[in-house]
Amino acid sequence: MLPWPIGEDEEVQEKRAEEYGRCATVLDVDFQVPGAAAIFDQALTNGLAAIVARTWPGQETEKRRNGDHRLKAASQLLKIIAEECDEAREGIRVVPDAADEPEIAVDVATLNDALEQTQRVRHARGVGELEERHVVALLELDDHSCLRQVSEEKREADWVKNEIQDRYERLRAQDYLELIGEEEADRRSALAADHLPAHLIDGMGLADCPVCGRETLTVRGLDDFGVGYGPGTCLVCSYVRSPATAHDLALNHMLARHRND
Repeated sequence: MLPWPIGEDEEVQEKRAEEYGRCATVLDVDFQVPGAAAIFDQALTNGLAAIVARTWPGQETEKRRNGDHRLKAASQLLKIIAEECDEAREGIRVVPDAADEPEIAVDVATLNDALEQTQRVRHARGVGELEERHVVALLELDDHSCLRQVSEEKREADWVKNEIQDRYERLRAQDYLELIGEEEADRRSALAADHLPAHLIDGMGLADCPVCGRETLTVRGLDDFGVGYGPGTCLVCSYVRSPATAHDLALNHMLARHRND
């Protein structure tokens, strides 16, 4: 499900497009990035939801027993496209766009195969592999006028690079955490407060580590917005939060706060 409520259609559509663009752009740069399966599913669900909501309003959600509406899964959204649209050739459906925009081709067969591969990984049902053709089919959704995000995201080349580097850093730290084991991790966590660097900035100290989940990340500086997402290193798993990652986290925090004002 999306991290925002269904409603306020234009705002929701904008957020779906942005989320699709951010995730799809990361995969366009490196489709083997750690967490690629989840990134792909997030991009696909948001992209399809935007297209279905624009083309067949209301069909992107389903009513639950308690009366609430829930966004349909990507597989259900692909089924809508398969049922509603003409087939251009085997596995490919032609989806209408705005009156002054050309129709777009959606490779339903390839996207369904991609979902099968990513779901195997995400739900521990065996080995699954995301392929370049899957990402190509995902990126082709960007031709629809309700998206048009990937080229915009690519202009933010530094953000994409930082996002990918942080994912590899998290994977490295996770491997190290498994190497030292839980007993050693707990021992280090208990001693963390006694091993803080002497040059920490006043008011800064230990923060939650996104890898090991412990309050053992030594924050060595201030982010640009002063909200507490400074760069630092975890005293347990050795995860390093770069200044660029700290900036992105702080910026997202500020945007979310202003969005809720």
